[in-house]
Amino acid sequence: MTSLAPSDDTLIRLRTPRDVLSMVPRLLGYRPRGSLVLVNVHEDSAVSTMRVDLPQTGCRADEQRFVASLTTMLRKVPSVRSMVLAIYVDEGFESGDDVPRAELVRPLVARLVAAGFNVYDALCVAGDAWGAYDGADAGVAHRLDELEETVPGAEACGPVAASVGELAALPMAGALARRAFEEALDRMLRQGPSTAPVAAAEAALAADPETAGSDELAAVMHALLDFGARDVVLFTWAWGAARGDELVDEIVRIDAGEVGPGDDTIALDLMGLGGAQPPDRERIARAIGLMSRLAALVPEDIAHIALTVLAWLHWSQGRSSLASRVVTRARELDPGYGLAELIELALGRGMLPNWAFLRPNGR
Repeated sequence: MTSLAPSDDTLIRLRTPRDVLSMVPRLLGYRPRGSLVLVNVHEDSAVSTMRVDLPQTGCRADEQRFVASLTTMLRKVPSVRSMVLAIYVDEGFESGDDVPRAELVRPLVARLVAAGFNVYDALCVAGDAWGAYDGADAGVAHRLDELEETVPGAEACGPVAASVGELAALPMAGALARRAFEEALDRMLRQGPSTAPVAAAEAALAADPETAGSDELAAVMHALLDFGARDVVLFTWAWGAARGDELVDEIVRIDAGEVGPGDDTIALDLMGLGGAQPPDRERIARAIGLMSRLAALVPEDIAHIALTVLAWLHWSQGRSSLASRVVTRARELDPGYGLAELIELALGRGMLPNWAFLRPNGR
């Protein structure tokens, strides 16, 4: 689930169905296909988006399960009471007598309303036009080029990729850059395990991902090679250096036998099952840029580690589609890497971290 604007201080007014549909790709960062996108309005008037794959066409049982599970998921979001539904399909308005996927959308709207939600509108972006499922304008096909007209403030959301695959693509890395990185990492490995994961995480985060030096990048990868140090790096990026230092102390106590099996909350917090607060969005955004470059530089035998960390960063922000693309690559390289298995399991069950259902002020 992602927020409407690039920062909490940005205000974008959406007054019409066309305004909403013109913004959806900008909110997601890519143009959805075969998807339902929910534009959720929170009690404090903030807006978030949630994208899910549409069930198979014509399978009534799948559609019923889809409606039930989606309603259950939305009930977990305590501050959401209103929403707009946007359906993205390849088929056209002219392919049938009704708006595409009407047999799914109208029962979904009825179920959401019965559950206490206010559905402002249910809209469809098809292969040849866009339109509404209900209301005075129901079934009327509008030109797709109308959705290219942007609303004021939309440019702040950044570029729109043609697909989630394009958005998940790693940056290019030249042979010289890869060699310099590998040499820096080899030097650090000869010195033994990483002893300062918090410092390495903070130094790398402070650098520009596009210009960060080989030593800064190698120091992060050096830490990520160790399970405990990897978790410290993730905690530091998500919740700050103080939380990273706390985790270092906790790992020391675990190794000394002072904390018994099952008494620590590291895995629970990491997988969003504990009481952790939402990660810092700006820090996570910088870490994603950093890990995208790092994943493009690392040798193939350890690339699964960088890709898994990148997948977790996306997942921590509710970007399940991106996380799925990235963690699939990691699993192809090393099917036995534990954190990648956990992320894939969470994605397969439609799980989001608990903090994805909290607003930034903790509600």
